[in-house]
Amino acid sequence: MAVANGHGSGGGDRLSKIFGKEKYERIQATKLLVIGAGGIGCELLKNLVLSGFKNFEVIDLDTIDVSNLNRQFLFRKQHVDKPKAEVASEAVRHWAPGVNIVAHHGNVKESKYGVDYISQFDAVVNALDNLEARRHVNRLCLAAEKPLLEAGSTGHLGQVTVIRKGETECFECQAKPTQKVYPYCTIRSTPEKPVHCLVWAKNLFDLCFGPEDESNLLSDLLAEIKEMQGVGKTDGAAIGRQIFEHLFDADIRKQGALEDLWSDERPPPTPLPFDEACKNETAVAGAQTKDNVLAAQRMPTVAADAKGFAAAVATMYSAERGGSGVFSKDDSVSMDFVHCAANLRMQNYRIGRLSRWDAQSIAGAIIPAVASTNAIVAGLEVVQLIHVLDAIHAGVPPRTSAARTVWVRYPEPSRKKILQPSTLQGPSTECLVCGSRQARVSLKGLADWKIAAFVKSCVQGALGAHRPAVYHNSTCIFDPEYPEASEEATEEGLHPEWTLKEWGLESGSILAVEDEGQGFSCNLVLQDDAELCEKEFPGGFSIQGGKAEEAPAEDAATTKRKAEEALEAEAAKKKARAAAVDLDN
Repeated sequence: MAVANGHGSGGGDRLSKIFGKEKYERIQATKLLVIGAGGIGCELLKNLVLSGFKNFEVIDLDTIDVSNLNRQFLFRKQHVDKPKAEVASEAVRHWAPGVNIVAHHGNVKESKYGVDYISQFDAVVNALDNLEARRHVNRLCLAAEKPLLEAGSTGHLGQVTVIRKGETECFECQAKPTQKVYPYCTIRSTPEKPVHCLVWAKNLFDLCFGPEDESNLLSDLLAEIKEMQGVGKTDGAAIGRQIFEHLFDADIRKQGALEDLWSDERPPPTPLPFDEACKNETAVAGAQTKDNVLAAQRMPTVAADAKGFAAAVATMYSAERGGSGVFSKDDSVSMDFVHCAANLRMQNYRIGRLSRWDAQSIAGAIIPAVASTNAIVAGLEVVQLIHVLDAIHAGVPPRTSAARTVWVRYPEPSRKKILQPSTLQGPSTECLVCGSRQARVSLKGLADWKIAAFVKSCVQGALGAHRPAVYHNSTCIFDPEYPEASEEATEEGLHPEWTLKEWGLESGSILAVEDEGQGFSCNLVLQDDAELCEKEFPGGFSIQGGKAEEAPAEDAATTKRKAEEALEAEAAKKKARAAAVDLDN
C-alpha cells in the first residue's frame, strides 16, 4: 500500500527522491483548485494525490449517472445520483489519508466562486467539458492573476496548455466554436436534416413547459398551446393529443399550402393525424431489429413515437411535474418528448428518423469520450503543473520554462507519435479578453433590438459574459439585477424592454461592458448592417475584432489541425538541421 500511496512513509520517501526534497516540499505545500470531477477529473485527482499534492479543493456541479461508470473509474454503481465532487474526493482520501480535500457540489459560475475565491489558490487545474465554463474560469484566473492549467479531450484527441496573465495566450486568444445556430425559417418551416427537427423539438419543450421567452423560435405558438390547456383541472393526455393534432397535422397542412416554399425537388410536408399515426406499426427492417442491438438503438415505429409523445405530455402535466420543467438529455421524460416530437416532424418532412440513442447524442451535444485519452491528458496536466510551479519558484515566465502545450492525437500509419508538444505562445493583441478588449458588433435592424435581447444573445451568448452590466456614456442601460421589466427596474431608471433606439443608440455608438464577477470588461462598437446574411448569421448579428467571433471548425478538427501544423514545423526543423550537418561534412 505504501508503494502506491504518495503520502505514505514509503511513497513519500520515493517521491522525495524522485523530485528532490525541496521540490517535494513545495508540491506538498501547494494549494490547488480542481474544477471538474468527471472523465479527466477522476484521473487528475488520482494523479495529484499520487504525485504528492495534498491541499486542494474540488468543484463540480454534476451528479453521477450510470453512463459515467465506463470511464470515470472513481465511481461505482452505488454512487449513482450522488455528487461527483464529493464521491471523487472521498475515493482519493483512501489512497492518501493525510490529504486535505474540500469538495463543493456547485457551479463554478456561482458568485461565491468569484475572483476573491480564486485568489486564495496557488494554481487552478481545469477538467471541464463545456466551452462556457472554461471561458468563465479563464477570465477569473486572469483577473486573480493565477496560473491556469487548461485541458480537454474529444474522442482520441486532446490538449493541455498553460495560461498565465501577460505571459501566454489565454483560452480566448484563439477563436472557439460556438453552438451552431440555424436560420429561423429552416427550423420553423423547412427542415432538411434530423438536427433541424431536434432543435425545433427542444424549442417546443421549452415553449410548453419552460418560462416564457420571447426569443423562442416557436413563440408564436404559445397562445395557441395555452388555449388548449384551458382552465381548471388539467388533462395531460387530452392536451398531448391536442398539441399533436395541432403541430403534426393542422400546422403541417398550413405549411403545405404555402406554394412558394415547395417545388419538385422539395415537395410539401405530409400531415399526420393522431389516429393514423397510432396505427402505423410498420416494422423496421435490417440490423436494428437484431437481438444484439440495444432497445435505445432501434428505430421506433411511427405509432411508438405518437404514443410516446402523448405519454410524455401527460407525464409532464402530472401532479409530480406540475406542467413545468427544464430540458435535460438525462431526464427520461423530457428526452422522450423531444425524441418523439423530432421523429414525428421528420416523418412530416420525409427525413430519416432517429433512434433514441442517436437523438440523445445530438440533442445533448454529447462529445465522445475515451478513457485512455482522458488518462493521457490528466497525466500531462500534472506534468505541466509541476513545470509551472518550478517556473514560479525560479521567477521565470512559463514560456521560458519546460512548460509546453501538448496535443494528443490519434496515431496514423505515417505518423507514429501520439503526443505532440509545442512551445507556449504569447498573448494575442487582438484578444477581446486579454488584448484589445474591443470588438465591433454588426446588427441587422439595430434600432429594433431590445437591450435585454442584445445582452442575452451578444454579450452573454457570444461573448461569454456571466452577469454583465452595460453602460453608454457612463450611464447604466442594463443591470443584471433587473433583467426584466418591473417597477423596481423603472425606479432605478432601467428599462430592459426598451429598444437600442429608445436608449439613443445608433451606428457608431460605443457600449462598455463590465462583469465584476469575472473581472472582465470590454468596449463594443455598434454597427447597423441591413445586408447581414441571415443564412450565415442566423442570430441577426456578427462580431468582428478580438477572438470572440464564431469559429467554423469543431474542437476535434482544430486540435488535429494544430497538431499537424506542429508536426510539420518539427519536420521542417529536422530537415534544416540535417541540411546543416550535410554542409558541415
